[in-house]
Amino acid sequence: MHNLEVRRRLSAAAILICLSANASHAGDFVPADLGAASVQSAGQAVSDFPRQMVAFRQTAAAMRLEGEDAARELSFYLSAEQVATSGLLRLSYTNAVSVMPDDAVLDIELNGKPLAALPIRSPNGPATHDIPVAAKDLTVGWNQVRLRAKQHHRIDCSVQATYELWTQVDPLVSGFLTNARPKDGDLAGLLSVGRNGDGATEIRVIAGNDAPQTTLRDSLPLVQTLALVLGREDLDITVGDVGGSGPGIDLYLGDPADANLPQPARDALAAAPRGLFVRQGEHGRQIVTMRGSNKSELQSLLVAAVNGPLLPLIRANKFAITKARIDGESPGSHPLTSIGYQTTPFAGRLFQTSFDVVMPADFYPGDYATVDLNLNAATAPGLAPGTQLLVRVNERAVASLVLYDPEGTTLENKPLELPLRAFHPGVNHVRVLAEVPLASDLVCDPAARDEARSRFLLLEETTVTIPPLARAGRLPDLAAFAGTSFPFKGPTAFDLYVDTATPARLGSALTLLTRLAMSAGHPLPAELKIGRPDPRKTTNALIVGAGGEPLELAALAGQKGDRLQPSSTDDLITASVKAGGQLSDSQALLDAFQVETRLERDQLSLKSRASDWVATASTTVNRWLAYKDIGREDVKIDPRDRLISVRQVASAEGAAVWTYVNAADETMLQQGVAALTKPATWTALEGGEAVIRRSDLELVNRYPESYSFFPITDTSPANLRRLAAAWLSDNFIIYIGLVLALMGGFGWWVGYVVPRKGVRTVE
Repeated sequence: MHNLEVRRRLSAAAILICLSANASHAGDFVPADLGAASVQSAGQAVSDFPRQMVAFRQTAAAMRLEGEDAARELSFYLSAEQVATSGLLRLSYTNAVSVMPDDAVLDIELNGKPLAALPIRSPNGPATHDIPVAAKDLTVGWNQVRLRAKQHHRIDCSVQATYELWTQVDPLVSGFLTNARPKDGDLAGLLSVGRNGDGATEIRVIAGNDAPQTTLRDSLPLVQTLALVLGREDLDITVGDVGGSGPGIDLYLGDPADANLPQPARDALAAAPRGLFVRQGEHGRQIVTMRGSNKSELQSLLVAAVNGPLLPLIRANKFAITKARIDGESPGSHPLTSIGYQTTPFAGRLFQTSFDVVMPADFYPGDYATVDLNLNAATAPGLAPGTQLLVRVNERAVASLVLYDPEGTTLENKPLELPLRAFHPGVNHVRVLAEVPLASDLVCDPAARDEARSRFLLLEETTVTIPPLARAGRLPDLAAFAGTSFPFKGPTAFDLYVDTATPARLGSALTLLTRLAMSAGHPLPAELKIGRPDPRKTTNALIVGAGGEPLELAALAGQKGDRLQPSSTDDLITASVKAGGQLSDSQALLDAFQVETRLERDQLSLKSRASDWVATASTTVNRWLAYKDIGREDVKIDPRDRLISVRQVASAEGAAVWTYVNAADETMLQQGVAALTKPATWTALEGGEAVIRRSDLELVNRYPESYSFFPITDTSPANLRRLAAAWLSDNFIIYIGLVLALMGGFGWWVGYVVPRKGVRTVE
């Protein structure tokens, strides 16, 4: 029955292609049985086409379908007016030249119902399909589109050839087309904003040239909130004194009476009501205003908007992210159904599925436990030797299982152990691959391929078990920085330094801040400062610059502990540090008072002395911990090939963490931040330093010789035991030495002490 259906669809596609050989790709479409949908005719009047396009929330990386059988979930938001007017679902794609056009099909579901099936045959350029959608098939709010690509290689039937199969949907062109525009004042209309020519969602902050940092300082919470409302991972924050052009958001903030604001900002704010407001501009541009008299009022108005119309939008985005990831914060078993996996029989040569596991910021990797993948799966009889299952964590092969059985095999809760050392704090990408070849594959005859006979089945009852984790925050750790915004996620404010107040530098800094807010799931308490940090400060800092390696970074790396000269900082923003880096009179008086009134140790309470002892013990244990990554070799990089670098160091005094993002000039900084914040690159950050190469925009992670550890917050016996086991697994020679010493001590006791004690006979 399935073969008959496929042949029927392919025949319909062939007839349609013949009838519209000179027509647009929009006519190259096979309708689904259950829908009355058909594509727009190429000869239809242009005025009949919808004008407004609502973009998908997902980025290009989430729109790539790889392998013989791949599925992706996309989503877009519609208002009640947009649902009532119906519209078109537009998909624009390009596929690999290796994909066989005869039987490659893209199945489309909308809100759980089949919508259409498109032939995949556009290797030489993008093909665009417009699929009409009736109002009854749409939902007010988020609408879900499921794409499933079934594709085969033209000439190569080996398992390796399946890695060459891909279909890429273009996020810039694809989306939902409608004639209804969002109403002015409807904040949910922000979700329909399109992407610019670079495929990014632009938020442009309008600030004057005289004192841009004042406006930008007040805009930090709002920009981060807008990022959380949009829920997109391709944000690009820019700064200018006039609005932008094309799809994007222009953000105006402040009081129209403020003379420091540029005239366009004052005009936009004067025409807007108090508070947060959005209106539709020209050419897909959206105008967002936040009108308030001062910083305090702006904050209260933003809080009111977050607790009001923005709250369901932020919650929906957070839910969409969490339901696609396994949370490693709490130990336990997680079925694949919890992350949206659906059991589907597989008839190809290489089955693959993937999911993410998010580990806490203070997760300490080591061989003290394993993440267990409990398989519920089955293979068909007659598979060829070489049938196996592979698991990759962060693109490193960590486990395998032979599945070959001439009579087929069934696995029920078969544990496959994934070493904890393969995981890192933050987002970890896990891929499950099953190679299931047949001997007949070597003939490579498409006519002999039997798609009705499944080869492999991974059941949704398969679970992932997270063990109790050892907890000890370490430095440096860019994986925790990118994955969980460590150490900036807490309520304590941190410093965001920009070496010079230029639009390019400020825009790059704000782009990084919004990306961190996306990782944290909430706005971060950043304080914008212009200049370079004082090395004596004990506040966590994110430092963005362009112009070579910062002097204080070289000093901290090579002369830690020496007396460092203070750096200059803009006094307008840095109220706590005076010019020249001297402490204020009140701060000096407070320090002197604390020294003078400090209790002697024997006068401290029992609780205080116990706390001091635990802190001292933790510090001692921290010095013992010397974690080293195994199997991760540093790659040498030509300094001339550095586009941008990210490095973490400890501050000169205290336990603060300074994260440097640096490039040689502004152009490289902008290009580097754009490459660094791409989803696949961002979640791959690890170690103590990361570099984006100019030659190929590839990420290179560099690992430190050893890590330092923050004071251990979890001092429970269970956590200390896991830390001890992790430390011994990292220092295997010491572990062997301890075993030999214990064995030697026991032998000495048996051979020397026991005989000298004599033997006592009990009658």
